[in-house]
Amino acid sequence: MRYGTICMIFAALVAGLTGCGSQAQGKAPDPTSTTPPDEVLIPIQADYPMRTDISAYFETTSRIHAERRVDVISKGTGLCKRVFVEEGDRVKAGDVIAELDKEELDAQLRQTMVSVEQHKTAFEIAEQSLAEGIGSRAERDNTRFAYEQAKAMLNLQQVQLRHQTITAPISGVVTMRHIQEGMLVTTGMPAFSIVDTSSFVLPISPPEKELTRLRIGQEAKVTIDAKEGREFIAHVRRINPSVDPMSGTVKVVLDFDPEDREQLREAAFARVRLVMETHENALVVPKDAILEENTRKYLMVVREQVPETPGEKALAAPMLVAERVEVETGLEDSNFVQILAGIDDNTRFVTLGQHTLKPGSAVMVTNARDEILRDEMTLPDASAVTTEAVRAVAAG
Repeated sequence: MRYGTICMIFAALVAGLTGCGSQAQGKAPDPTSTTPPDEVLIPIQADYPMRTDISAYFETTSRIHAERRVDVISKGTGLCKRVFVEEGDRVKAGDVIAELDKEELDAQLRQTMVSVEQHKTAFEIAEQSLAEGIGSRAERDNTRFAYEQAKAMLNLQQVQLRHQTITAPISGVVTMRHIQEGMLVTTGMPAFSIVDTSSFVLPISPPEKELTRLRIGQEAKVTIDAKEGREFIAHVRRINPSVDPMSGTVKVVLDFDPEDREQLREAAFARVRLVMETHENALVVPKDAILEENTRKYLMVVREQVPETPGEKALAAPMLVAERVEVETGLEDSNFVQILAGIDDNTRFVTLGQHTLKPGSAVMVTNARDEILRDEMTLPDASAVTTEAVRAVAAG
């Protein structure tokens, strides 16, 4: 049940109790009662402060980034004969992931190999003739140059033939496949994208005013939309020493534990809470209990008050009264606020119903469900809306 709905029910109960008190004014007062005849006890919920660690956070959003991400570009030209991997497949560095047509290059390579042998033989004959004195140095040099040129052509064609086989340059996961069998692939054409999942990091950009509070190893709590219900712990790996002059921010890189990286996805949307400061064993209360007025913060606390019984010197039994106390607050998170001054561990404060209370109001500590069930049977039919709301809360 939402907090606003419970407050509405409490307000309805208070109105009903006030009406009952007004109808009872014509009755004779009970001489044994310790509460004045016209006094209405307002139902509230109350609790004591708790001790726990509380942290202040810098909150932002970002996306998972792979520091090692490779777009595999084709170095060969030809029809794609076969594709060995699909998106999502894991590969190792050097694995064959696609093959292009090699028939024409194979033929050219065999022809060049024959040419190399021919030029080699011619060079050996020219060198032997020069040694025997029947050949010229120029002839020997020309055959040597031809032989070297043929070998260079052979090496070039061997490289071209190797380029017809596309291999994975890094280990990782195939995130994109751009080619398919039967497609004409040309040099420089993107073929695949591979991401190294062990390189996943989370870059964030705190404002430069936070630079003095940043440190290596600082903890951050990360939730990822793709992993709903799971909170990851990351730590600051790098802090860029310079400030971006355009945005006034500092680039900070968060690192994940190795076992967590395998569960991440590239470019996944992440919500980050970077722990900037932590106070241990702090006195805290729920944020909803705090009242604010003119930049000051207050709590409604419950005190015991002993009223004097009219006509007697003896004191009556104590009753509970709400008082407004100004408090000084410290760190706060999404649920709790640290209290630095104003109350202590033994101060009972109002957790539900405080927004309708006035200082000095007599109160009755209860809980929402018990009070709703009790007053559903005792309240007059104030309205159909209130009755339906009460029943809904009781059923919930």
